[in-house]
Amino acid sequence: MRRAVHQIAVLALLAGCAKPPLVTTPVPLSTPTSFADAVSLVARRQAEDDSVVVTGGRSLLLTHGVRTPRVFVLLHGFTDLPEQFAVVGQHLFAAGDNVYIPRLPRHGARRAPMRSLGRISGEELARFGDSCVTIASGLGDSIIVVGLSAGGVVAASVAQSHAEVRRAVLIAPAIAAGVLSDDAAHGLVVVASRLPEITRTNAPIDSTRPSYVQGISTHGLAQVLRLGQAVREASAAREPAAKNMSFLLNEADHTVSEQAAMDLAQNWSGHGARVTIHRFPASLALPHNVMESDTRGGNVGLVYPVVEALAHGVTPPQIQERVLEVHRDACDGWRCALKRAMTP
Repeated sequence: MRRAVHQIAVLALLAGCAKPPLVTTPVPLSTPTSFADAVSLVARRQAEDDSVVVTGGRSLLLTHGVRTPRVFVLLHGFTDLPEQFAVVGQHLFAAGDNVYIPRLPRHGARRAPMRSLGRISGEELARFGDSCVTIASGLGDSIIVVGLSAGGVVAASVAQSHAEVRRAVLIAPAIAAGVLSDDAAHGLVVVASRLPEITRTNAPIDSTRPSYVQGISTHGLAQVLRLGQAVREASAAREPAAKNMSFLLNEADHTVSEQAAMDLAQNWSGHGARVTIHRFPASLALPHNVMESDTRGGNVGLVYPVVEALAHGVTPPQIQERVLEVHRDACDGWRCALKRAMTP
């Protein structure tokens, strides 16, 4: 993914700073979806998944047969699939909550997977987030959304737009590319709409994980970043609908921009939301996909409990072990300075 970001960077600099706006109108919920309707909607989505995706790539639903006080929506990363959150989802389910792990649009296609990813749009991702909230409203009373990378952008979109979301956890969110300045990042949308697609499909097939889609699509990745840009701009202009957000960043991650995530956190905090920021130090050498298995550079024994703690809204115990950093104040800038000055 990092190589693809570099390729997009070159094209973006050549393309200039054109910036077609991404306009999305969230679908409001008049009344919560019933449990039966929510399960039916997921079954319909799973049937659609089964008709087009690789084996093991369908959306996952773990329920206790009834609506629960909480429901977790777990959103996987770009080119990945719902199984990325399968273990964490099982842990959250075992604690008594319903869990929904949907497949992101156009991911995991059996045929021409890179071509499929290249057809995704920022608007489609935003509508997908709206649909997840609709389904979740029938599965539980309090909706907690957790997203990684591209899933983190979708989680940010629903947090900005949906008051039904009680808490959003953004893990290494792809708000902006880590190798680009803000001005250059605006040119990414030109890549998605006008310039030739760059794909990488020659990665070796992983026989231990056949459902994982090998390769990258610059068109699709640019559209993820386009939605991230739109959410960031919206967060500067108006307060978020959700009021409780947590960020989990990775100092060793240069694929996505930590500063863009911090800007988003500070915008939300400046508008009055409760925002916490945690970060894995560079010394851990974790990959961008912090959910990756140990054999592929990850550390699930460390990362999974942190993700689960943030999903539950509690302080991760790893902070005391000095393997997780905490930014005590996400708020910055003149609005925050004024707020501090006025606070007794």
